[in-house]
Amino acid sequence: MIDLLEHCLKKVDLGLYTRGNRNRGTDVLTSSIESFARSRGWACEREVFLGLKRKTDGYKGLIDIIIKRPEGMLYAIEIDSSNKKWSLEKLLHAYRKGYMPIWVRWCTKINIEIPSVVNLIDLTNKQR
Repeated sequence: MIDLLEHCLKKVDLGLYTRGNRNRGTDVLTSSIESFARSRGWACEREVFLGLKRKTDGYKGLIDIIIKRPEGMLYAIEIDSSNKKWSLEKLLHAYRKGYMPIWVRWCTKINIEIPSVVNLIDLTNKQR
């Protein structure tokens, strides 16, 4: 599933969104992931709270997208245009709760250590 999702996302033209309009680029990727999941009959939900709060300020850690396949497989997906440690913390929390964590990275170079349990979809070279 992850390889197929990556193949689909690499077809998305993100070039328009690398300078100044990253939120729109993330929205385009989010919509593409939702379309990918729903076209296969899988449940998809945005901004899902799985119980993690940031220690410093109590901010709720919302997962960008959750995909639920009929056979029970669960995926937690974070989409980022920069290196966000908080996203990785949310994905590790999701992993501990039984989700397959996926980090979709686009726009800027990845320069953060990614835990081995987190599946990376690297779209950073696509804009160069």
